[in-house]
Amino acid sequence: MLRDELGWEIEPQNIALTNGSQSAFFYLFNLFAGRRADGTTRKVLFPLTPEYIGYADAGLEEDLFVATRPNIELLPEGQFKYHVDFEHLQVTEETGMICVSRPTNPTGNVITDEELIKLDALANQHGVPLVIDNAYGVPFPGIIFSDARPLWNPNIVLCMSLSKLGLPGSRCGIIIANEKSSPPSAT
Repeated sequence: MLRDELGWEIEPQNIALTNGSQSAFFYLFNLFAGRRADGTTRKVLFPLTPEYIGYADAGLEEDLFVATRPNIELLPEGQFKYHVDFEHLQVTEETGMICVSRPTNPTGNVITDEELIKLDALANQHGVPLVIDNAYGVPFPGIIFSDARPLWNPNIVLCMSLSKLGLPGSRCGIIIANEKSSPPSAT
């Protein structure tokens, strides 16, 4: 479906199944961040906060996460939208991956296509993956109410969940990634 509908160059080796999307993030956070074999540490960079609280338990190391405050756009009727503050976003030698939810849990904020493309370029420039938590996003289950195009390329690790498709007992997370960066399937 993803290859035919979206034109993504993916094969079976680009897909890993996990015991739910929460397990997928445990694998990814500890694959790309934390203490390395040479003694250095890498961090998960969240370009927006607030972010999904469930990530807090997904690391093996303390002090695994860093985040950047967003730019907040005030909208009519007490509404707001927050955006990546690219001016203050710092990708350093300690950055092991950039991670964003699309939409963000708990606020439902949907990062724009332009912001996602800029984050992908920034991740590529620094040689780290852009990990997108797509549990509610596009192309499925599509539980968002703003314009958003699905994005994947070999530097993006895209995570999806079957539970949001009405199958919560299935405990099936889906990771779409470059074969070299895809963690081994847990099923």
